[in-house]
Amino acid sequence: MTQPMYKVNTGIRPTSVINGRTVRLAWIEARPAVQVIFQLRLLAGALIGAGALADVSWKVMAVGAVTWLLLTWSAYLLNGAADVVEDESNGSTRPIARGDLAAITGGRLAILLAAVGLTLSVAVSERFFLLALLLLVLSWAYSTGPAPLKNTVAGVQVAVVGAGLVTYLAGINAAGVPLADTVLVFAVAMSAWMGIGGLAKDLSDVAGDRAAGRHTLPLLWGERRAKLAIATAATAVGAAFFLAALTVAPGLLFVAGLVLTGSVVLAVVALGRWSKGDRVAQRRPYRIFMITQYSGHLSVLSELVIR
Repeated sequence: MTQPMYKVNTGIRPTSVINGRTVRLAWIEARPAVQVIFQLRLLAGALIGAGALADVSWKVMAVGAVTWLLLTWSAYLLNGAADVVEDESNGSTRPIARGDLAAITGGRLAILLAAVGLTLSVAVSERFFLLALLLLVLSWAYSTGPAPLKNTVAGVQVAVVGAGLVTYLAGINAAGVPLADTVLVFAVAMSAWMGIGGLAKDLSDVAGDRAAGRHTLPLLWGERRAKLAIATAATAVGAAFFLAALTVAPGLLFVAGLVLTGSVVLAVVALGRWSKGDRVAQRRPYRIFMITQYSGHLSVLSELVIR
């Protein structure tokens, strides 16, 4: 396996040892908003699968949540360490790209977090350990190696959708509940929605992706055709989720309606003038993706908690 090329801004002295400041910067590098949504996915798998708070093994679930946080933190920290060229070209303000945290230090801390998380996963169950290991394999294959999955559209979809499915299954396993139709529909639909996020993110990252030699939709097909493909895929996922809820899981109709609405809004914004111009405008489809997945998870969890 080849090592990722690390490039650090020499104009600023980056943190090169693991201490309190390093951990804080590493947390920022790992994108807290993404870390929270992974926890919501884990919790959604548990609660939708159980159907009620009382049916979840909360002590085991707590260990599972901490484990998963360590693993996803590791994954996104490693990604930041491996994406220095792309992030600097895209004008990222995260700690590694701006030179406040050494990429090699971020990589070392990512390995430490992964080792602790994987060790802790054994305390949940054998199946949870296997799911944790699969998440790490997908995450590391995405960012590193001779042919990182992040370099191709298909590779990104395998890593992103796979990480979603594994997370929902881990939540189900940690809660100690069976895999029912309702949670399966939600897990598949929202994992597919993660794939839309993987595509939408590329719209604002063209400069960095070109510098890194990636083959994303905007670079392969051009901006206009890429936006049309993303808009089509988004509405297809939203419509399929709503249809599945209507026929198989009526308890998910409200959240499916939210996702369908979000998919239509994303499509309209992507195809209209709202996503043209600077990087802020180009990033709007991705922000709509994030808002939609947060809304979907919080609504379904709220309903289950109130019930």
